[in-house]
Amino acid sequence: MPRLPRVNLEGALYYITTKADYQLDLFRDDSDKNRYLFFVFEYKAAYNFKLYALALTAKESHLLIEPSQQFTISQIMHDVNVNYTKYYNKKYEKKGHLFEERFKAALVEKEGYLLEMTRFVHRIALKDNPMLQLKDYRWSSYLSYINAEQDKNIYSNIDCEEVLNLLPLENKSSGYQEFVEKAGRAELEAFENKMYKASIVGSEKFVERIKEIAKASAEAGQEQPELNAELFLEKRKKSRAIYILAASILVFLGVGSFLLLGNVNLKREIKEVALEKDEMFTRDLIATKQEVSRELEEKYRADMVSYKAAAMRLKEIENKDRLKAENQKEEKQ
Repeated sequence: MPRLPRVNLEGALYYITTKADYQLDLFRDDSDKNRYLFFVFEYKAAYNFKLYALALTAKESHLLIEPSQQFTISQIMHDVNVNYTKYYNKKYEKKGHLFEERFKAALVEKEGYLLEMTRFVHRIALKDNPMLQLKDYRWSSYLSYINAEQDKNIYSNIDCEEVLNLLPLENKSSGYQEFVEKAGRAELEAFENKMYKASIVGSEKFVERIKEIAKASAEAGQEQPELNAELFLEKRKKSRAIYILAASILVFLGVGSFLLLGNVNLKREIKEVALEKDEMFTRDLIATKQEVSRELEEKYRADMVSYKAAAMRLKEIENKDRLKAENQKEEKQ
């Protein structure tokens, strides 16, 4: 199958994992985790995506995201990872790449899988420490779901209400806690095997839809289709219709010229039709060029807004850190 497309398909989630390169710890201390989440939440506001679950371990980051129709998962993760790499390299006097690879993404059907996916993410911490009590682990969004004391920045950025409403229980929080912590081993292992083996998780119809988009992308010679997968397929169908129409016209012109070579009026009419179709193709090309230009301009504006917001926040943090260091120095004196 062609490479998994980075598309924004309605009703789809992205399960994103990132890992540091060369056996490095992605997060060496809690301040690293806080800074990484700062970037995630900063771009959540800028790119308007939904964040259903997160979990950070020393070596990995796990995010369950539903992108908006305006921005791709590639844009989101590029900005988060680039900014965190700059922070990490400056703090630890390191150069070059930080992450093992770009990032890993599994495309998951939202309907029927959202609830299980949040449980999967929240149980990630148990891989390294099976005896861990999940309610005691602060570096995931689990506490937001069970109404336990949670870091306010995490709590305010997790879209848990939609997930909790999937539980047919009056006490959603306790019901979710039981769903996560008391699930059967066979049920958990079956879902984990599905996640680790497949890059697309969902119904047969959903998987076939993604394969169709990936195939269309590969045939079009694109690494990935446009921001909106449905729009990409619709435009591709229109393009095919134009090509078929053009071929039909050429066949008609060829046969007509051969059979009615002496008919001057018909030749003139054929020429007029050809000119009319040529103008149509020209208009389509101009419209497509204008549309692409608009999309690029919109992305540029969004990038600038995101960059300025992040720069301002970073400057505020640096100023606070400097003032704190100065105060500590004065107190010692």
